[in-house]
Amino acid sequence: MSNIYDWARAQLLTANLDWLGVELVVSAWSGTPTFVPTDVTIANVKSRGAVERAYSLPVAGTSVSIDGTAKSDPVVIPTVPVGAPILWFTMSEVAVPHDTSKLILFLNDVVPPLPFIPNGLDLVLTPDWSAGRGWWRP
Repeated sequence: MSNIYDWARAQLLTANLDWLGVELVVSAWSGTPTFVPTDVTIANVKSRGAVERAYSLPVAGTSVSIDGTAKSDPVVIPTVPVGAPILWFTMSEVAVPHDTSKLILFLNDVVPPLPFIPNGLDLVLTPDWSAGRGWWRP
């Protein structure tokens, strides 16, 4: 199930989140999956003890379907280190430094299914193809 963070919801409702123009990154997390809607940055998630195991190359091929579904191409997280299982993901607006990247989505229902046991190779996340490559719909 994907959940949208409050910050991102407010940005959408005030026409300040441009899905087609924003640079996006997906982070892979271990630790207890906890969606806190008021979190704003990756640093907020880390402050509760979650461990960001790896993060993606830039998300490409963003588009919006006629029903408002936010879509993209599959996302590649390169060389996820062997170790603790990946239990959830977040999608964020890229910022520098990385920990200040602003959270958009909490993702715990993805392909491949979770938990994912990393093997040191790339991890490819596929948006919901039954929803036409969709990640979420506001």
